[in-house]
Amino acid sequence: MRKTMLCMALLTAAVAHATVDNDTTIISNARQVIVVTNDSLQQVKILGKGSDEHYVYENTIQLVDTNFVSEQRSYHDLRAIGMELSRNGCEKKHSNYLSLNLGLGVSAPTNVPDGMTVKPFRSWEAMVWMMYNHTPFKGLNTFSTGLGFTARYYGLDSKQMLMKNGPTLDLGTFPAGSYHRKSRIYVGSLSVPFFYTHDFGKKSHLNLTLGPVVNFNITGSLKNSYKTSDDFYDYTTEAKATGIGYRPITVDLMGILHYYGLGMYMKYSPMSVLKDGRGPQFHALSFGLFF
Repeated sequence: MRKTMLCMALLTAAVAHATVDNDTTIISNARQVIVVTNDSLQQVKILGKGSDEHYVYENTIQLVDTNFVSEQRSYHDLRAIGMELSRNGCEKKHSNYLSLNLGLGVSAPTNVPDGMTVKPFRSWEAMVWMMYNHTPFKGLNTFSTGLGFTARYYGLDSKQMLMKNGPTLDLGTFPAGSYHRKSRIYVGSLSVPFFYTHDFGKKSHLNLTLGPVVNFNITGSLKNSYKTSDDFYDYTTEAKATGIGYRPITVDLMGILHYYGLGMYMKYSPMSVLKDGRGPQFHALSFGLFF
């Protein structure tokens, strides 16, 4: 029975001009022909017809209670190209697609000068990126780029504060007797990643992504806040006003290890966050979750 059903399916996908005559459907220049076969089901799916990439034809014959149930249909599906069916069901395989990626992690800067302490859990990073991904047909490698926004915060130890001193940021201390003390630098960036991803086998759920991220740093600020017995003080120095001296463009090196869609990332910049001569020199290092 399966051989008979398979022969029917292959005949359905013959290549000629697209016509319907006497229950015979002929598809010209099909882009992809997919056949699903098991003990009770024979399904043929054809993607593309000539120059029409989004044409989809489906023909299904199913054995139900010793009777054959047949169904066929054709339609246009903008998501159809790049999909394929497995023997056990429907499994998507995109060659070109967009993805929305989110990242959240903590910052632990390196090369921090003596006397300055940056606290990781006062320092964090958030990313929202839209990515364009290309995977060669049935390939294990994906090439990606995109555009998104990255926010980074660098918080100091509660005993220290950065103070604006002319064009530079100097390290100082909070007033004696103050409490609820916070001092942090914020930098916001438009980020452009260039990634290469390798899947460890067609059936593996593990893959590794590597590549640089170019950051166009468009905003930033220095904020100090503390309380005394008399009042609450909150000072913010905006980048667009007098400037805090962050670099306008920085480059990160990023790696992401994905397993079942959940990613762990690490990102490091060989460039200092602040310009030379504008404040303490330290390099961005962060790690966390990436979806």
